[in-house]
Amino acid sequence: MVFSEITGTLAFLQPQPDDDISDRLHYYYTTTFLLLTSVLVSLKMFGGRPIECWLPAEYKKSWEDYTGENVEQRGQTMVSYYQWVPFFFVMVAVMFYAPCLIWRLMYDKSGIRLKDIMSFANDKSNVQPAARRANIHGLAAHLSSIFKHRFTFGGSPHKNPFFRLLNLRFYEAFLTYLYIFIKFLFLLNVIVQMFLLNKFLQTDAYGIYGYGIRILGNVQRHTVQCVLVINIFTEKIFILLWIWYTLLAVVSFGSIMSWIFTSIPFEQRKKFIVRRLELADVDFKRHSYEVELDEFVRDFIKMDGIFVLRMITIHSGVLVCTEVVDLMWDQYLAEIGERDAKYIGQLMHYEQEGSLSGKLDDNHRPHSAAGLSFDGKDTASTNLALLARRKQSVLVPLVSREDLTNLNDANYHLRPPSSRG
Repeated sequence: MVFSEITGTLAFLQPQPDDDISDRLHYYYTTTFLLLTSVLVSLKMFGGRPIECWLPAEYKKSWEDYTGENVEQRGQTMVSYYQWVPFFFVMVAVMFYAPCLIWRLMYDKSGIRLKDIMSFANDKSNVQPAARRANIHGLAAHLSSIFKHRFTFGGSPHKNPFFRLLNLRFYEAFLTYLYIFIKFLFLLNVIVQMFLLNKFLQTDAYGIYGYGIRILGNVQRHTVQCVLVINIFTEKIFILLWIWYTLLAVVSFGSIMSWIFTSIPFEQRKKFIVRRLELADVDFKRHSYEVELDEFVRDFIKMDGIFVLRMITIHSGVLVCTEVVDLMWDQYLAEIGERDAKYIGQLMHYEQEGSLSGKLDDNHRPHSAAGLSFDGKDTASTNLALLARRKQSVLVPLVSREDLTNLNDANYHLRPPSSRG
C-alpha cells in the first residue's frame, strides 16, 4: 500500500515522446531511483533505530538509549553526513530532472509543438487505414507549413540581424541546438554529481564517544562500540550511484556526439531524407534529383525538420516517418512544378511575341527535375502528372483484417487522438 502511494506521487516523472533513451536514463530512471531511495532511507532513519550499540554485559538494555547523550565530546570530528542522506538524494533528483524541465519549457516556445506532433504520430488508431491516412496527411501538411517559415541567418539582406536574434526561437536550427545544449547539461550534471558525491562522503577523521558512570565522585569512562545500521544500506547505494554515474557519463557523451554528427552536417541530413525516399519508392534515384534534394533539405525542411523527423523515427518507427517524408517531398515537387509551369507559360508567351530574350523571370526558372522536360512544349498538367506517378514502397503499413475492407474509404478527417473512441 505504501509503495503504491509513493509510486503514484511520482506520476509526473512519466517519460514523454520528446527525447531519446539517453535522456530518460537521466531524468526518469535516475530521478525515480533517487526519490524512492530517499523515502526508504527516511523511513529507516526517522521511523526506526538509526544506531545500534554493543554494551558491557552488566549494563541494562535500556541504558543503550543514553549512549552519546549528555557526555562531553571526546573526539574532534563527528560522522554526521548520514542524517542528511535523504535530503541529499532529493536535491540530486531535482538536479537530474532540471535539464528535462528546461527542455520542455523552451521547445514549446519555438512554435513547434513537439508533444502534439508526436501524439499524432503515436496515435493507436494508426492501425486503421482511414485514421492513419488522416494523421499522416495532417502531419505532413503541418510540418511543411512550420518548417517552411523558419528563417535562416544570412538568408535575406533586407532583414535586420538584430531583430532575428530577438526571434531566435524561430530560427531554423533553434530546436536542434537547444536539444544538444540540454544533452550537454545532462552530461555536466553527472560530472558535478560525481564531485558532490566525493565531497559529501569525505571524512578525514572520526570521533569516539565515551560512556561513563560516576563512582565516588570520579567519572569512569567506558568505550562502547556502535554501528550506524543505515550506513550499511547507504554504503551500497553510494557505490551503485558511483558506477551508475560513470555509465551515464559515457552514454551521454556518446549520445551528444551521435546527435551532433547526424543533425548538423548537411550531407548527413540529406542522407537521412534520401533513405526515407528510397524506402517510400523502390525506383527512386538519388542522382536524378540532386538539385531538388539539396533545396528540399536546405530550404524546405531545414535543420529543425530533420530533428523532428528523427524524433518521429525514434518513437513512431521508420514507416510513419517514411510516409510523412514522402508526402512532404511530393508537396515540394508540386510547388516547384507550379513554379516551373509559370516559367513555361512565360516562355511560350514570349515565344509568341518574339521577345524572349531578357524578359524571363529569374525567380521562376525550372529546376530540371528528373522526368520533366522544359523545352516549351510541355504543359503544367503534364509535369504535375509526372510528379504524381504511382510509387512502389518497400514498407507495408500494419492493418487489421477487418480494416482491409475499408482501404478504398476516402472519407477521412483529421481529429485529435483524444477525441477518438
